[in-house]
Amino acid sequence: MSITITIKNESLQGTQPSWQLEINEEYSTLRDIIRSRIYQDVSEYNARKRVQSLCLIPPTSCQSEAEDMPTLDWQTQYTQAIKAFEKRSYIVIVDNKQVTQLDSPVQLTIESTVTFFKLVPLIGG
Repeated sequence: MSITITIKNESLQGTQPSWQLEINEEYSTLRDIIRSRIYQDVSEYNARKRVQSLCLIPPTSCQSEAEDMPTLDWQTQYTQAIKAFEKRSYIVIVDNKQVTQLDSPVQLTIESTVTFFKLVPLIGG
């Protein structure tokens, strides 16, 4: 059974428009949610060559110059997104509860919202 959930990206600079992501299982892990999200994001970025990427990784890897937009590899982006999560570069909130473990089970419904909140590092830290 597949479920379509809502994905939101937030940071101190504001919220980007939400979008839909199809997940194959009612019970998933944060690692699987991130994998699905990165795969869809990179696939859409590469297919449309959109200027604004929704990548979780640092902006230097998600090019924003339209004439200089390389094709991204989803597996590389996924590896970087996992490392960024482990370094606490962003937090993930599923249905108003923070998920801190990549491999903990997460129950999803068609009403589920997964929010990726990008954190800003402190200067010198």
